[in-house]
Amino acid sequence: MARRKYSVDEALIARYRKEGRGTGIGFDYLPWLEIGDVPSQGRSHRLRGAKTGRVHHFLSDIEVALFYVLDWHDAVSDIREQFPLDRDETQEIARQLAVGYPVDRHTRVPLVMTTDFLVDVSIDGSARQVAYAVKPSKALANVRTAEKLEIERLYWLGKGVPWGIVTEGEISKPLVRNISWVHSYRDIEDFNQPYPGYLAEKAELMLMDWPFWQDASLRQACQGLDLRFAMQTGTALLLVRHLIACKRLLCDMTLPLDDSAPVSRFHVAAPVQKVGRLG
Repeated sequence: MARRKYSVDEALIARYRKEGRGTGIGFDYLPWLEIGDVPSQGRSHRLRGAKTGRVHHFLSDIEVALFYVLDWHDAVSDIREQFPLDRDETQEIARQLAVGYPVDRHTRVPLVMTTDFLVDVSIDGSARQVAYAVKPSKALANVRTAEKLEIERLYWLGKGVPWGIVTEGEISKPLVRNISWVHSYRDIEDFNQPYPGYLAEKAELMLMDWPFWQDASLRQACQGLDLRFAMQTGTALLLVRHLIACKRLLCDMTLPLDDSAPVSRFHVAAPVQKVGRLG
């Protein structure tokens, strides 16, 4: 089904502001733009974040890839996508640069510019924010794109917030592929199980048994664990993905990760490293 015709007027901007778009933190944040609000280049995605517990809205595959990396990173505490910039300030920057300000092609109303990601991080014990613009590398040669990115750069410079451009070339494909393999298995409470807590109980038993499978492949170990703990076929692999997602099982996430990987590449996190959330 084709997307509806998209245009922006002052009434729509006022409605977004009234809805609280672009405000809140963590679970309560509302992005300025959501899937369905605008046509996207590439595929749109909704993904639940481990850091925030909310559903994030992404307008391209590159945004999803960066999200996986940020959501996995221990230093990241909050991720806000499609974060709105103050329209008066960005218009003034455009005037100073003597470049055209983005307007709606139908209504000619000045748009509210957004930054793809505003991220809260902890570096050396100090909390700070970092902003990212996400673009395919080929788009950077476009003069108009460069002008809008310069407005965005100067906006964040004025706020004292580090800002950078991320393209597909800056993101590790193996890392993203591996995170995506385990991401949706972090929360297992809603999975089918004989009784509440069954899967969590079996996961703990697997962790205790893990050192005895060091000479096996992940496939062989999971098959053996299914039999040992009287679990339905495939349950052990499901729990392995869960334990990796929760960082209870640790491994090099840049190496190929599938059921042919040797168990020796995985080790059980020490008790002080156990976390209930990614990061």
